[in-house]
Amino acid sequence: MISDIKEVFDKINKERYVVGLDINDSFAQISVCKADSDNPSTLAIMENTEEYNVPLYMLKRRTDGAWLFGKEAKEAEDDGVLTDNLFEKARLGKTVRIDREEYLAKDIFLLFLKKVLLIFPVMVTPDKILSLTVTLKDADSDTIRMLMELPGMLKINPDILHFVTYEESFFYYMLYQSGELQNHNILLFDTSGEKLRSYSLMRNFFKNPGVATVDVREYVDFSSEAPVSYEKGEKDALFLKISSSLCNSTIYSGVYLIGECFYSDWASESLQYLCKGRKVFKGNNLFSKGACFAAKEKLNPSGKEDKIKFLGNDRLKVTLGVETDDSPRKQIPLIEAGTQWFEADGSCELILKETDKINIYLSYLNNNSITYGEITLSGLTVTSNKITRVSIEVKMVNENTVQFKVWDMGFGELFPSSGKDWEQELKLEG
Repeated sequence: MISDIKEVFDKINKERYVVGLDINDSFAQISVCKADSDNPSTLAIMENTEEYNVPLYMLKRRTDGAWLFGKEAKEAEDDGVLTDNLFEKARLGKTVRIDREEYLAKDIFLLFLKKVLLIFPVMVTPDKILSLTVTLKDADSDTIRMLMELPGMLKINPDILHFVTYEESFFYYMLYQSGELQNHNILLFDTSGEKLRSYSLMRNFFKNPGVATVDVREYVDFSSEAPVSYEKGEKDALFLKISSSLCNSTIYSGVYLIGECFYSDWASESLQYLCKGRKVFKGNNLFSKGACFAAKEKLNPSGKEDKIKFLGNDRLKVTLGVETDDSPRKQIPLIEAGTQWFEADGSCELILKETDKINIYLSYLNNNSITYGEITLSGLTVTSNKITRVSIEVKMVNENTVQFKVWDMGFGELFPSSGKDWEQELKLEG
C-alpha cells in the first residue's frame, strides 16, 4: 500500500505542464495541459462548475490591507476601493488612487495576474511549467513589454513565456481538432467583449506548405453585453443577417460560438440556419485552450505546422538575412518569415574582406520577391587585404522595423578589433 502511494507521488512529481492564459479587458482564464497530453483542461474558479472567467477586479481591503481579486473583490466592494478597467489603464500607463495612495495600474494588474495564476492545482508549481503562452485580443509592443515582467513575479524562466493573438489561438485550437474540422474553413463568433466579433479561419492547402489566415470583423451594431434592449426577435434577426452574409460567400464546415451571450435562447432562427450542413459548438474557453496548444507547439513541435503555416498580422511576411562575399555567395537567414515579430531575433558572425559593407537580403513571402541592400559600417578602416570579423544581432523593434547591431571583433593579432560598434534600423515593406 505504502509503495503504491509512493509510486503515485513520484509520478505526480515527474509530471510537467504547459499553460495557456487568456487575458482581455474583462477577465482572465487559464487552461492547463500535461506536456505529454493533447487534452487541456480549463480551471474553474468554483469547483464542479464551468465558471472559467476570473473577472478583472482588484480591491484592497480597508480592514487588513489584503488584496482581493476577481469575484471576491467585487463582492467586497463595500470594504475598499474596487478597481476595474485595469488592463486598459495598465496599457496606457495610468495610475489608480486607492484611499490616499497612488498606485501604478500596471503593478496592480500584474498582481492580479499573479493571483490568478496561483489558482493552479497544488501539483502545478511554477517549477513544473515548461511553457506558458498568453493570448491577447490585440498584441501591441507596449502590452508585450508590460507582460514580460510576469516571469520575474512568478519566478519562472522568461524563455518559456510566449504570446499569441486570438486569431492565432484559434488556429492552434483547430490544429488539434480531428476530421473535417481539421481541413476546412471554420467560423467563430465571439461575444466575450462589448461588441460581436467574427473570426474566419481560411486554409489554403494548394500551397506547400499550406497557408492559414484569419479574417477578423467587428460588428458595432451588435452589442453582446447587457443592458441592451432589443425588440423581440430583433437580436436574432441581426445575427442571422451577419451569419448569412458570411456563410453565403464562404463554405464553412464548423461554427464556434463563444461567450455567455449565446447561452440564452434569443438566437433560435440564426442557430437553425447555422446548423444546416455545419457543426456548431458553444463554449467559453477556446482561446485559452488554443494558447495551451500553442504552448505545446513552442515547447516541442508536433509536426502539425509542417503541413500548414499561420500568417497573421503579427507574423513577419519576410525572411531577412545576410550574404557572404564568398563565391558563390551564401545566404545566412537571421529572421524567418512566419515568426511573430515580438519573438523575432537572430545573430551571426561574418568575415568582411576589404569592405565596410554588410550585404543583406529580404525574401518576401506574399509575392515571392527578393530585395537586396547593404549596411555601411561608417568609420571602419578599409585597406587592401584588410580582413575583420563582425558580430551581428538583429531584432524587431515593432511590426515594421528591424534593428541591426554590429560589433567589430577584429581578425586575430594581424587585424585587432577597432572597438567600434554600429546600430541601424530598417523599415520593412508591407
